[in-house]
Amino acid sequence: MENKPTQSTFEHLHTYFLANISHEFRTPLSALSASLEILLAEFDYLSPSDQRSLLKSMQLSTTSLQTLVNNLLESTSIEAGHFVIRRRSVQLNVVLAEAVHIVQPLLDRRSQYLVLTQPFKLPNLEADPIRLTQVFINLLSNASKYSPQEQKIDVGIDVIGDQLLIAVADRGQGIPESERDDIFGYFTRLAREDTDQYGAGLGLSVVKNIVEGHGGQISIDDRPGGGSIFWITMPLTEVRK
Repeated sequence: MENKPTQSTFEHLHTYFLANISHEFRTPLSALSASLEILLAEFDYLSPSDQRSLLKSMQLSTTSLQTLVNNLLESTSIEAGHFVIRRRSVQLNVVLAEAVHIVQPLLDRRSQYLVLTQPFKLPNLEADPIRLTQVFINLLSNASKYSPQEQKIDVGIDVIGDQLLIAVADRGQGIPESERDDIFGYFTRLAREDTDQYGAGLGLSVVKNIVEGHGGQISIDDRPGGGSIFWITMPLTEVRK
């Protein structure tokens, strides 16, 4: 017989959710408020370099908040049964470029860079561009957070037969096999000793639902030399429906 969640389980998840979401909102909001306060009070006395530094901090905080809000909205939509994939013809490179633009402040802060490998020409997809952008944002953000500073993040895109293959590889500590089955669940976070950027534990569950909504699958593998590779496969025959 399947075990059903008890009321205490729901209460525990509710408390856990509120505690972590509060922290995730408070951190970027505090940084944003502090940078804005300094900028307004000391603008005439700050050098252009100091002004740019404060503006970059504000941009990073805004990016963190935007990503968190988008993941919350997607999670709420999924749980409420209102999650809908709105397909139209999109260029995958345009989607990726938009995602990179959004996460660039995080990459800059950690002095990381992306290396993209792909065929000369990719087919257009009948897909939801907003949600595919969210997939890349979440995967790239995770790769940045769990990778050392000044390291590259590899992104590979390929077409193999009727399958679109996407890989995002980091250079972090990797994910133990014992944790991989649960990593795509709600509120699952990988706490590592060398980083305090754990997140709210919603990003990968959102990625999984979006990928599967497009008829695809996502999996994790060890990256040779250390780190993790997130693999996404999408059947082009289904995507083009």
